[in-house]
Amino acid sequence: MNMALKSGSAGPKADKSQPAVLAFVPDSDTLDAICRVVPGARRGVEVREGGIADAASTIQLASPPSLLIVDVTDTASPASDMAALKATCGEATTIIALGPDNDVGLYRSLISAGATDYLVKPITGQELRRTILSISHTEMADEEKRSGRIVVVIGSRGGTGASSLAAGIAWLLAHEFGRHAALVDLDLHFGTAALSFDVDPGNGLRNALEDPERIDSLLVASALVNCGDNLYILGGEEPIDEAVHIDTEALGRLLEELRQVVDTVVIDLPRHRIASNIDLLSAADGIGLVTDLSIAGLRDAMRIRKALERSVGHPNFKIVANRVGHAKGGELSVAEFEKSLEAKIDFQVQEVPQAAKAALDGKPLTAGMRHRASGAAVRALTTTLAQVVEVDEPKQHGWRGLLGKLKQ
Repeated sequence: MNMALKSGSAGPKADKSQPAVLAFVPDSDTLDAICRVVPGARRGVEVREGGIADAASTIQLASPPSLLIVDVTDTASPASDMAALKATCGEATTIIALGPDNDVGLYRSLISAGATDYLVKPITGQELRRTILSISHTEMADEEKRSGRIVVVIGSRGGTGASSLAAGIAWLLAHEFGRHAALVDLDLHFGTAALSFDVDPGNGLRNALEDPERIDSLLVASALVNCGDNLYILGGEEPIDEAVHIDTEALGRLLEELRQVVDTVVIDLPRHRIASNIDLLSAADGIGLVTDLSIAGLRDAMRIRKALERSVGHPNFKIVANRVGHAKGGELSVAEFEKSLEAKIDFQVQEVPQAAKAALDGKPLTAGMRHRASGAAVRALTTTLAQVVEVDEPKQHGWRGLLGKLKQ
């Protein structure tokens, strides 16, 4: 029996995208079992002769599939080879390993190396079908549970424009990327989130943060201030002579509720709240540290960067030089700033005086930068921190779209 390809062409091509489901097996019995479950004659599924080494070499020549079924029978180092394969495929690929040994140690080592499951041969169609459906349901449940992303913006000092950038990021997500976004301003006395959009902040955020037991979907819905299509605000202008306690447990519950109803939560975090919100910073999908190019900005950006490296070590941490050119006589050069900071500036946003008129119209500065270089920089910052792309992806894609075609 020729098992070179059950469907499609005779081999991989560098310019060809992989199918949604790809399998590499060395024997006809396993091949037939797979084809009975994920029909190999249909577009989107390919079953090829080979093992884990063939899978790795194939995927290096084209984009990885969504679901990869691979036989580890012929490898002397299943766990090491699986780890290398997972690194090549990336986190978006689900891997099911097959092998002849009913060994708990082997199972655990393969799972630790990146496989989602390990099935002992000979496999049955029913067993494979149940495994695929179980993985799909688990991953979709996880996606539904953790829906919205969290972006945190911190100013190294007052006057850097961090709050304006946070508002601009939220506005871009809602108006340019079609995301539902919520802007949460945790400076409940002097925050400018509501002011940036010319709305009344209300007192819903304070009520929520002071009593975690009250937080539920109804409270969050009533606290959100609608700022037009896709954009919501949570902020405050609390009396200056009244202390406001932010309960960290309440903030965590609030964010979990928000993530169920919006795509991205943008948090304007005052720098004095960093120490009490390490858990929030660790859970964020992106952190932006905003500074100017002054000596004071350098000192405080350096201190905050080092503190976050020690306590969080976030992989998507970006340094933003904002209002560049605002005070030319009192600014360090970018090269001088980076040398002293011992880190690169990831984004530079030039001062645009003309864009300030947007604030008078109840719009964030980003609205006045749309066709300027600074607008492009903020847009790039937004896509990086919120991890969005220019075009929305369909809700159902990849191998899950084939689940309805699984043979009964």
